[in-house]
Amino acid sequence: MGKSVSKNSAFSMMNKGLSVIFPLVTVSYISRVLGASGVGEVSSAQNLATYFSMAAALGIPSYGVRAIAQSKNDKNECNQTFSELFIINLISSLVATALYLIAVFLLKDSNSNLALSLIFSGIIILNIINIEWVYQGFEEYEYITIRSLLIKIISLLLLLVFVRRKSDVVAYAFIICFGSIGNYVLNFINLKKYVKICFHNMVLKKHIAPIMTFFVSVIAIEIYSLLDVSMLTAMSNSMSVGYYSNSTKIVKAVANTLTGISAVLMPRFSYLFSENKKDEIKKLSGQFLNVTFLISIPCCIGIILTANQIVEVLFGGDFTPAIATIRILAALIVLMPLSGGVFCQLLLTSGKEKYYLFCVLSGTVVNALLNYVLIPIYTQNGAAIASVIAELNVSVSMIIVSRKTIKVNIYHKDALSIFLAAAFMTVILIWCHRLTIGVSTWISLFFEILVAGIVYFTVFLCLKILFQKS
Repeated sequence: MGKSVSKNSAFSMMNKGLSVIFPLVTVSYISRVLGASGVGEVSSAQNLATYFSMAAALGIPSYGVRAIAQSKNDKNECNQTFSELFIINLISSLVATALYLIAVFLLKDSNSNLALSLIFSGIIILNIINIEWVYQGFEEYEYITIRSLLIKIISLLLLLVFVRRKSDVVAYAFIICFGSIGNYVLNFINLKKYVKICFHNMVLKKHIAPIMTFFVSVIAIEIYSLLDVSMLTAMSNSMSVGYYSNSTKIVKAVANTLTGISAVLMPRFSYLFSENKKDEIKKLSGQFLNVTFLISIPCCIGIILTANQIVEVLFGGDFTPAIATIRILAALIVLMPLSGGVFCQLLLTSGKEKYYLFCVLSGTVVNALLNYVLIPIYTQNGAAIASVIAELNVSVSMIIVSRKTIKVNIYHKDALSIFLAAAFMTVILIWCHRLTIGVSTWISLFFEILVAGIVYFTVFLCLKILFQKS
């Protein structure tokens, strides 16, 4: 296999971690410059474009990883596979762009901002060169991380230079687009090191069925996230959208970082399943699941207990209503790495895409129904409750279904150590919060996070050693 799965996991988590740091820095600045209304306006326009960008991508970002991973040892087959998927992606991107522009001009008399909508069309059309799946299939997570860091630094500098007033929503939208398009361009420039496009003897038909299965799954798993903003936009106001948007940026940034721990398993599992090495798959799954719980549980507790300080530091006083929303959404920090991590990878790489589709479709239905009931009553908090229940439904369903393929075992002594360490950390965190009353919010938040982290991992390691001796 060549690549170290632990090294790839570290780079993948580092890359996802950039998705925590960058939004934390930018959202703090943007919230103060644009305000809740400006953030909500851009989020609504971006949300519409995201639907069409998903349609442009079809299921290729997920299916492509598996296809490249399975064919990369045969250069000719790999080139052929890439070329066929590239042509399908080209066609779907052009169609999606045309449909998006039609939709935008049909809706131009509504509350949507036409200029913002046209700017976000760039992400859809340039999905033609969105080939991240090639690098994931070759397990080039080091390159992905370095490239992502470069684009994020440039985006941050552009943000600080060009977004300085409430009226700078258009500039902000341009910079958001640059964050995606910059990655696409660099990937395409570097592509010749891995694959070459060949236009002869192509057979597109064989990819359509699995791509569409992946596509419907991607739509379902994304839609109950996007649906929240869409339904809030329709049933509430831009203020609620702004509160919810910033809350999800914080919580999902952390959750997605943790999901990155297991994201590297797709190419590795694809290879191992093709070689029928189920014992190795079971061992890797157990290890990754334990690491996920080890980090996600204290993060969830920490977010809940420090939500008021996080909002004050990052968003300012105008976003006080987001405190409750963040606390509700914090459960996603544990749930999302399950539904998007080990169990997701097991289903997608073992040929159980239809089971995966069933799980995420059930989550979408649950989320839509709960949003319809809860948003009129609790606005952004109703959307948060709906998201958590929907994600719980997806996670539990995937755990049950994946056990028919591989039974992932949780190390009970490690689990006990995690929960005891988390309980001790909670007590210490509450004590630290009382101790730092009257101190600068920045300082108290940093102090509490530092102490809580040290206490948690120290207690966990001590308990782990103790249980190993017993």
